[in-house]
Amino acid sequence: MNKGYIKIALALLSVAGYMQNMAFASDSTPSPNSPNETSKEILDNDSEDDIQQSSSNPKEVEHLLYDDPEEAIKAADIMTEALDFAQKHAEHTNDYKEYSKQDGVVLYFKKFKDTEIGKLELTIPNPDSYDDVVNILWDPNGAKNFDDKFIKGTIRRVYNKNLVIIQQLYKSLIRSWQRYYHALANKIELSKNKTAIVLVSSDMNDHDGGKNKKYVNPFVESANSFKPDIDSEEDIRNGDLYKMYINLVAFFIEKEADCVKVTYVSSIDPNAPYLTPASFIKKIIVKKILTLVKLKDIFKK
Repeated sequence: MNKGYIKIALALLSVAGYMQNMAFASDSTPSPNSPNETSKEILDNDSEDDIQQSSSNPKEVEHLLYDDPEEAIKAADIMTEALDFAQKHAEHTNDYKEYSKQDGVVLYFKKFKDTEIGKLELTIPNPDSYDDVVNILWDPNGAKNFDDKFIKGTIRRVYNKNLVIIQQLYKSLIRSWQRYYHALANKIELSKNKTAIVLVSSDMNDHDGGKNKKYVNPFVESANSFKPDIDSEEDIRNGDLYKMYINLVAFFIEKEADCVKVTYVSSIDPNAPYLTPASFIKKIIVKKILTLVKLKDIFKK
């Protein structure tokens, strides 16, 4: 194994301790805006001491750790592009149309490149909940606390402790079988009191047995050349699950003096059957976005 591969292997092994119970790490690591600096951070984030002190047996997560530095750098560059896109579409509401407003929660929609984007603005009146809000949104199984259609989440690949591929499984409202997606997920500490969590799908090869379309991400161009091979479960390979895609999902969580503000930008390709009415799909998407409102009750003082 050459030096580059050794470094990335050490970097990945150093996060083994964060993989207990298949949950994301609760601490954040700042991520620079420059793709080159982001890539360097991945390769330099190694420590033999961390490996030795890890409380997990590396063999337990061996199948998740990935020692391809080129793929890790590509994944980091994709998420840099995705974060830039998400920030631009989260900053203002000038080109959105208000869809609903209730109890201080505002939902907007707009079309961009003929694809719909939803934006939810939510205020949690408890500034002490900041870390817990970040943790629940970064945990692959965190949605079980607020989404009754959520079944389970798993980590499928690890590039570093804040950059992974996840799989999430949901009950379907379109057909009787369950639906799932794979996506790159990245947690970025933008400042001491602000964190971003970004998810993006690409046309990953998960060997699904269904007759699914070739997916093209409409927003994150670099994602369309990212096609990692995922060792998926038997039900996916047999075509028993319904596949969907994350065009872009981003959470911006910011702590203020008297509250925590969450801005949620979401564009999901449900890969719905051809004759499914657009109005029905919209209702499903709205319901999915509004599940996040339950965070207000979870973290109330």
